[in-house]
Amino acid sequence: MRRSLVVLFAASLLSALPLCAQDPEQQSLGDIARQARKAKEDRDKTAATPAKVFTDENFQSGSTGKADLAQLASPSASPTERMVAARRAIARGEQLLDTLDPMNRTTLAELALQGQNNDFPGRRAWEEKLFAAKQHYVSHGRDLFRETKALLNNMEASTSSGKANPSDPRTTEISHRALQLMQDANKTDADFQAIVLEGQDLAKRSANH
Repeated sequence: MRRSLVVLFAASLLSALPLCAQDPEQQSLGDIARQARKAKEDRDKTAATPAKVFTDENFQSGSTGKADLAQLASPSASPTERMVAARRAIARGEQLLDTLDPMNRTTLAELALQGQNNDFPGRRAWEEKLFAAKQHYVSHGRDLFRETKALLNNMEASTSSGKANPSDPRTTEISHRALQLMQDANKTDADFQAIVLEGQDLAKRSANH
């Protein structure tokens, strides 16, 4: 499974669910994560040639990430273990942003096109759009991860004996903000990946003519 920014958010934020009282807002977090993964899987299945997008697996081994996801899903994992795995997921997301950040327009385009490096009509305009989108993706992604780490700190502070007090207004506030962060990450990731796929489609159509 490819892991993009939104899936890394899912790993980190969903890790906190066992610490909090179950309510509709928290279920919505799980729904968003599942929908994000399903949308990516459906897109890969329907494409004649599976599209390549920017994920942490483009830049480094995914073995550690898979272990962390398994840890988060394990019913026997303690709240502490889940939080540790969540923070590792965030660190991988930050590494992805660190890799993208210094890329210039040419390098970024070549990576996005994955070998389809023909000079298709409109390439220059697409490269400029991709670079601008990358700048926003990195900048906003850093802000989202920064707030996610603060949110995890608040989740830990609001827990007692591994479970949050459902009557504590902080529990509801944290849950609502976690949902907003997941939605923001989903949109940020989808917008960037759409421009990547746009360039791949333009290159492919040009090559077939």
